[in-house]
Amino acid sequence: MKISFSIMLTFLTFAVFAQPGTWIEKSYEVEGQWEIVKKGESQYLIFDEDFDTKKAPDLKIFLSPLDADKINAENATKGSVKIADLKSYEGRQSFLIPKSVNLSTYNTLLIHCQQYEVLWSVAKLKK
Repeated sequence: MKISFSIMLTFLTFAVFAQPGTWIEKSYEVEGQWEIVKKGESQYLIFDEDFDTKKAPDLKIFLSPLDADKINAENATKGSVKIADLKSYEGRQSFLIPKSVNLSTYNTLLIHCQQYEVLWSVAKLKK
C-alpha cells in the first residue's frame, strides 16, 4: 500500500500537462521532443536529451496563439509570450513557464531568432 501511494504522489507532482511533441521545420530543423510538466504549482517546458538545432544568435522560446500553419517570421511574436532564451543548442534543458501564462490560450510553441526575425521551428501544443 505504501508503494502505491508513493507512486501516485510522484505522478501528481510530475503530471504531464501536454503530450510529448515534435517540431515542424520552418527555416531550420529542430530535433528532439519536448513536453510540459507540472511540478507543484509550477509548470516547466522540458526539451529531451535529443534536442539539437543550428547555432544562431538570440534564439528564444515563445508560445503563440496562432496555429502552426499560420505562423511565419513576420507574425511569430504578435500576441505571443516569451518563455525564455534558449539555454543551449543541444541536450536536455528545462524552462520555467511564468505562473501568469494560461497554456489553454496558446496553440503553438516556437523557437524564433528575434534579432533577425527568423522563425526556426514550431510545435503544436494541442493535437
